[in-house]
Amino acid sequence: MKISINWIKEYIPNLEIHSFDDFSEKLVSRGIDIETVQFTGEKFSNFIVGEVTEKRKHPNADKLSICNVNTGIEIIQVVCGAPNVAVGMKVCLALPGAVIPDSGFKISEVKLRGELSQGMICSAKELGLSDNHEGILVLNNETETGLPFHEFLNANDYVLDIWVPPNRGDLSSHIGFAREVASAFGLQMKLPETDFTESANLTKDLVSIEIEDNSGCKRFTGRVIKNVKVAESPEWLKTRLINIGLRSINNIVDITNFVMMETGQPLHAFDYDKIRGKKIIVKYANDGDEFVTLDSKRRKLNSGSLMICDKEGYTGIAGIMGGEHSEISSETTNVFLEVAYFDPVVVRKNSKKLNIITDASQRFEKGVDISYIEYVSNRATCLISQIAGGEISKGLYDVYPERFNNIEVGLRNDRLNKVLGEDFTEEEIINSLYSIGIKFRSKDNGYLKFNIPEWRRYDIEREIDLIEEVIRLKGIENLNDDVPAQIDLKNPRGYEYNKYHTKQSLRNFLIGRGFNEILTGSQISREKNKIFNEKCVLIENPHSAEMTAMRTNLNFGMLNVIRNNVNNSGKDISLKLFEIGKVFKSEGDSITESDSLLICLAGINDRTEISVPSRQFSYFDLKGEVDMLMSKINLEKRELFYYYESHNDNGIECIVKLGDKYFGKLRLIGKEILEVFDTELNILTAEFDLSVLYNRGSKRNFYRAISKFPSVKRDLSVVVDESVTYEQIENVFNKSDIKHLNDYKIYDIYRDKKLGNKLSMTFSLEFVSHDKTLTDVEVSNEVDALISNLGKKLNIELRQ
Repeated sequence: MKISINWIKEYIPNLEIHSFDDFSEKLVSRGIDIETVQFTGEKFSNFIVGEVTEKRKHPNADKLSICNVNTGIEIIQVVCGAPNVAVGMKVCLALPGAVIPDSGFKISEVKLRGELSQGMICSAKELGLSDNHEGILVLNNETETGLPFHEFLNANDYVLDIWVPPNRGDLSSHIGFAREVASAFGLQMKLPETDFTESANLTKDLVSIEIEDNSGCKRFTGRVIKNVKVAESPEWLKTRLINIGLRSINNIVDITNFVMMETGQPLHAFDYDKIRGKKIIVKYANDGDEFVTLDSKRRKLNSGSLMICDKEGYTGIAGIMGGEHSEISSETTNVFLEVAYFDPVVVRKNSKKLNIITDASQRFEKGVDISYIEYVSNRATCLISQIAGGEISKGLYDVYPERFNNIEVGLRNDRLNKVLGEDFTEEEIINSLYSIGIKFRSKDNGYLKFNIPEWRRYDIEREIDLIEEVIRLKGIENLNDDVPAQIDLKNPRGYEYNKYHTKQSLRNFLIGRGFNEILTGSQISREKNKIFNEKCVLIENPHSAEMTAMRTNLNFGMLNVIRNNVNNSGKDISLKLFEIGKVFKSEGDSITESDSLLICLAGINDRTEISVPSRQFSYFDLKGEVDMLMSKINLEKRELFYYYESHNDNGIECIVKLGDKYFGKLRLIGKEILEVFDTELNILTAEFDLSVLYNRGSKRNFYRAISKFPSVKRDLSVVVDESVTYEQIENVFNKSDIKHLNDYKIYDIYRDKKLGNKLSMTFSLEFVSHDKTLTDVEVSNEVDALISNLGKKLNIELRQ
């Protein structure tokens, strides 16, 4: 946002700036980022007012002429192609060394078609003053010859280029910036007058306004001004706009641009006679409709395009750009002036979809002051009546379906002083906030209640926001820095700490196991995501065709990393990788975001032995790593999670549960997916939903003494029906209440035709007591009890 210092001084008459360094430092300390300070006359260096004293035809070019131009010091020769140049004219002359603002071309002495040209006579367009390029710019004959051109333009201003953060839309205006300057220097600010005389014609008799859907338009106002004279703007108005980088078009359009830059509220002037049916309707467009905007481009609309319409069609894209059909032209005599409030989200989405970014759309996106609309309309009407004349209709047509509620935020004095380590009084707080328009209302239950102005609606919502304002206005450099730290690092608690601790524990363990952590992007291709058969969250305004959806799992990024490693290092590699990141799920009308952990084994097993040849990682290697991980975080599988295996076209999958909750999935990546990522490696992944772990809360580690007495091991071979799952057998082991059964493992599965539809399973059982050495009889009794339970529950028999 470009801010003119001379413009600001109109609102703060007593402002004196002795040093721009001090001025900038004071505002920067308040959080206002001043990027550059530029003298407006600088771009017109080596431009002067010249007088054409002689004109003759170029001997070698029909469309060129040779002019002698008086610089006030000497007469120089200039080759000119403009048809309107004439003897006696006062013109803008660019001398050698000048840089043309419109093109960046540097002037030097050259020969054009064999004739010396010692400068250039400029048009208004070349100077960046307007779009008029039909001939050279003709100046007033009374202008002093040789006068520096920036003095002729009164371009003796300084322009600040400031960065406007998304939450400070009020800084997108000269009045908003002046408010901050006045507060910083302890001065009073005054707003411009808005006096004008209305005619007897009622606005409501001349035009009607309807808002079909107020989700996008919260307020719409209009006024008709008849018999205006559209002409060139006065010099003061052109200078204001030129100094901040805007072109002058005509007096009506210039006024709307001026008021927008002054107040931060976009507004638009329509040719009243081109409003069909004399009715304004605000509604959404139909998908696929087309509309020609002011820049003569045909735009394809969508159902999210909020439009300003008349009875027969579209006249403007709400909050973004007007239409070519109803624009102000030199033939316009009657004007309809619109000032409205359009929803920030609706404008931003439409701006992105249509790929149109304008000064108006940027201001609506940051939020404008809905209570300021009447003042803005009156201000523009006042300027039009002064500059273009006309008869102003009586009364502002104001459609405001649902009024915004006033915002009230409370602030505790003791809370502020505790946060800042200061000793502010209530009076200091109230006066400080009042200087930027935040007014004290009352005191209630220890809270100072403040009314938040509309221009800060999207910025100040909570007590801490007000505390931040007090800090900003005081200046961080002025706060007491001799405050002891009072942070208790011994007792971190809460859900967020539990999340951090869980993720760090997982990272440390996996790194210790030889895994490397990777980081991948959360935006992926919608088409490629289809291979995972999961509904993805689509991005409405994607950056590219490869980033059209949010990832539903971490496999996509992991497989890309593996492919890149294979491409750079070859197929004979061993990869042990993991990632902790966000995944996004679409569930009905809602979208969920959660943390996920993915561990991956790919390629050759990294454990090598002399007598064993190298081999690819297997499904059991992955299961072993998962078992180790679960043990580390106190999730013992016999109590908390179970495996369900299923074979599909994309490999082998294994569901992991904690109790009755889905926890994760083990997967052997199948050929179909491997082909998409152009790799033939054996790739195994295990992905877990970390929110399940977070919700378990903190699990402490407890010491359990190792028995002093020797353990007893027995092998148990049983005959099991093929329909019985390992989970069912595991449940019987866990629930049989075998007192001294310490551990069990399956180590053999045998199938034979003699067994029919049954198979043989052999378990290794370990029995141990912490009180004594177990006898064979005690162990045998427990084994018999276990066999009995297996027979009763699952019809399992001891193998003979």
